[in-house]
Amino acid sequence: MSWGRADSRDYITPFSIFEASDVPPDFELPPNLPREFTGLFLPQDGGWFGLRRFPPRILIHAEGSVWIVPRQTMRYTRIPVDQLEILECGRILLLGWIGLQWEGGAETLPYNRHAATTVERFLDRLKVLWLGQTPALTQSEARAYYAEPDLKFGYAQAAEMPRQERVAVQFFHQSACLTKRRLGLRRQTRSPGDLVILSDWRLLWITERHKAQYEPYGTVSRSAPIGAIQDIRFGLTEGKANLECLLRSGTVWRVVLNDGEEGAARLFAENAIRLAHGDSAPAPPDCSKDSLHHVHHFTETRL
Repeated sequence: MSWGRADSRDYITPFSIFEASDVPPDFELPPNLPREFTGLFLPQDGGWFGLRRFPPRILIHAEGSVWIVPRQTMRYTRIPVDQLEILECGRILLLGWIGLQWEGGAETLPYNRHAATTVERFLDRLKVLWLGQTPALTQSEARAYYAEPDLKFGYAQAAEMPRQERVAVQFFHQSACLTKRRLGLRRQTRSPGDLVILSDWRLLWITERHKAQYEPYGTVSRSAPIGAIQDIRFGLTEGKANLECLLRSGTVWRVVLNDGEEGAARLFAENAIRLAHGDSAPAPPDCSKDSLHHVHHFTETRL
């Protein structure tokens, strides 16, 4: 590709990068990259009154690392793939972002989703390179018993899991309508819904929670390799029942439960942690009234 005299701040669309000649000339690539690699250009996006919300950047995967390359500087961020613990994907209307958390740091890369297909293709390739070519759980270990998500979460799951990925166990926490009183007035709000999946490749959390609020127009997904799982447990925080996924870095994914979800959450936690730690024997089902109140039906499926 021949760029001539170009300024990448003028570009408005993300595009894929496969070799050095695809890179705009106002970027300096890290030294000793192979001739061909997997990359993504994220354009600058304008805010109100001509203000720039975020600058153009390039993401590159090569030689077992992910590189974040800013414009006109050699101050790169290098993330060894084997140290990448969490990959976050935000999809809310036209606002999108890629979040990376690794041993020693974290970075969030926002982008405009008007051309999200290019970004999603890069993320799909990155997930394969990151999680590996072989499932962490064997086929015989994967047992998909779970309550079906609603339509919104079903679409979000399909978007997040494009390849042949088996669900081992899954817990769906449905959004609920809440009534609050303030200054004598009643106000209705909604609690965020959550979908937590242990697949044969990773732990996946899809949530409607964004900045501690219910997000009606999108979801946020977070992935972690099975090897990063420290514990999955049912617990109490400030008197409220919750499902907790604890990663080895100390990061905790927490889902506050609705009334009647405790039994299903316990069953998910027991089976998920057994599988994640290599015990293929499932926990016996809890047939108490509490466990059956929320889990109205179960299915077995292969994605």
